[in-house]
Amino acid sequence: MKILQAISVAALGAGLALTGAGPASAQTAQAGGTAPACVGRSHADLGGFAFVKNRSCGRTVRVKIVIRLGKDSPCWSLKQGQMRRHNYWGKYQKVVTC
Repeated sequence: MKILQAISVAALGAGLALTGAGPASAQTAQAGGTAPACVGRSHADLGGFAFVKNRSCGRTVRVKIVIRLGKDSPCWSLKQGQMRRHNYWGKYQKVVTC
């Protein structure tokens, strides 16, 4: 089981790395709206976990992961380069600002 989990984490980490760091433009979102594109997202409903990462926002962003038919993540403040993981039962829906 630990091997499967390690493979899943490695695959999702690689997915976040492959999305690349886009240009740091003035990407703002209103509170509760969809998180800006500079926030990386990756999820696996089968494993029940999702990652968010502040890739290139150039500032601290506050985001949470919204889960349909399950518990949303808490609201996290992500500094540049910081990543968080949320385990859940349900279906990944989106990442929003908070």
